Amino acid sequence: MKKITLMFFLCLNSLFVNSQCWLKVSTGGAHTLGIGADNSLWSWGRSQSGQLGLGDLNSKNIPTKIGFDQDWTKISAGNAHSLAIKSNGTLWVWGRNITGQLGNPDIGQNILIPSQMGSETNWIFISAGDEYSMAIKNNGTMWAWGDNVYGQLGDNTNGTGNIVTTPIQIGIDNDWAFISAGTTHTFAIKKNGTLWAFGQNNFGKLGDGTIVDKIIPTQIGTDSNWQTVEAGLKHSIALKNDNSLWTWGDNTDGQLGNGLNGASAGQSAPINIESGSKFFKITRGQKHTIVKRANGTLWSWGGNVSGQLGDNTFLAKASPIAVSSTIDTWDYISSRVSHCAALKSDGTLYMWGSNLFGQIGDASNLTKNIPVLIVCPTLSKNQLLFKSGFSIYPNPASSLLNIELIEGQDLSKIIIFDISGKKVLEQTENTRTINIENLANGMYIIEMFSENKSFQSKFVKN
Repeated sequence: MKKITLMFFLCLNSLFVNSQCWLKVSTGGAHTLGIGADNSLWSWGRSQSGQLGLGDLNSKNIPTKIGFDQDWTKISAGNAHSLAIKSNGTLWVWGRNITGQLGNPDIGQNILIPSQMGSETNWIFISAGDEYSMAIKNNGTMWAWGDNVYGQLGDNTNGTGNIVTTPIQIGIDNDWAFISAGTTHTFAIKKNGTLWAFGQNNFGKLGDGTIVDKIIPTQIGTDSNWQTVEAGLKHSIALKNDNSLWTWGDNTDGQLGNGLNGASAGQSAPINIESGSKFFKITRGQKHTIVKRANGTLWSWGGNVSGQLGDNTFLAKASPIAVSSTIDTWDYISSRVSHCAALKSDGTLYMWGSNLFGQIGDASNLTKNIPVLIVCPTLSKNQLLFKSGFSIYPNPASSLLNIELIEGQDLSKIIIFDISGKKVLEQTENTRTINIENLANGMYIIEMFSENKSFQSKFVKN
């Protein structure tokens, strides 16, 4: 019996490893973008400006596929516009264009489907700000377009009504490696590890020790070991190469994570959080912060009115608190305003926080204050024909699950197990269709037997 159980869980683990659903995810103001395991593009949430890229203004509360292309490699969701790069290096834009954030001079003309910006094929990095956009080309040059009221584009100009409708190069340097566009301020890291900032500097969120706006890239300190940085609404966070965590800016809601909060608790220069701790991934919302520790767990702090801390409360926290201390396989996190996304190492996606427009993607519009699993998008029958010789569809399914063997063989028996290995259903007749209405929502393993073969796969009941 022990040998059989061991073999089952070995098969189960193999199925989970080989069933990766999501490669990347990016959260915007009230919408979410995702890249599927086949490099397809998906979106869900609010679409009042066409930021979902689906050709209309209708919100979606489940992941919905955009077109049929399968060559998407990078995504970045802004407040109400979206950016993406394909494998050929072309840059695509859609959504709101009220301040030129799509790089299109037709101000006020929103774009409802992904449209190529220019003809260049050398884009390698993108970051969508609230109403502006930043990008890096493969020659290390930095480019910007959109709203520039506070100098957040870094082109040495600012002022009310200052917008840039087509990409402009920022300076002449060609050694930029990373950028983060926030609401009204921007960070960039050079290949030598130095940190640079520009834009609005209220609350000291640029980190240069002042509250004076900067309209050109300005170096922050003299350190040359910065790894990554994130620009929020009024605060900023960054990691150094030693995986130490640094925060600065506004701390009204405890978003700096140093145990303090209040209007007078802000910092205008980077401060080290939990000296000696090791952090591997960071993200920020408007008033909160989330990090991944070295042990794979997620921790959060700051504002929490929409449950964006994921700790099963709606109370703000001024010090790190575990999002889910029982899961230690988190791989990537994303947050921009008040909803959050996290990918596990097996490609499964969890989301939480604000959900008024369905931006969590769980088929509801209800706020969630703990991470909820977002099932893989329902695929067509043809998309589910595996090399192993069978297909099951739809997946996820709510009532009937259809099964087909590619070689046309007959099935003699079907058994369904829950994820603990317990048999919950067995059927020996009418094996092409199985009724799963009475199963609880969740993930299951299905084993199918033909004359001389057996097949295994997983499916989700919703």
